[in-house]
Amino acid sequence: MFLARDKNNDLYLFDKLPTKGKECWWAETGVDGTYLKLDKSLYPEITWETEPVPAELKLTQKG
Repeated sequence: MFLARDKNNDLYLFDKLPTKGKECWWAETGVDGTYLKLDKSLYPEITWETEPVPAELKLTQKG
């Protein structure tokens, strides 16, 4: 998975390495690729100029 931020400051989590377009990052299969929009206040160190950052999703069970 990868984190990337669009030129308009929206932040996304992609399942595969996205490709940089003129104003946004594209999922491998285009606009219908697998991605999730995140709260744009998260990870301010990730900018439009930053390359996609590898990310891991860790599940923990409570109790």
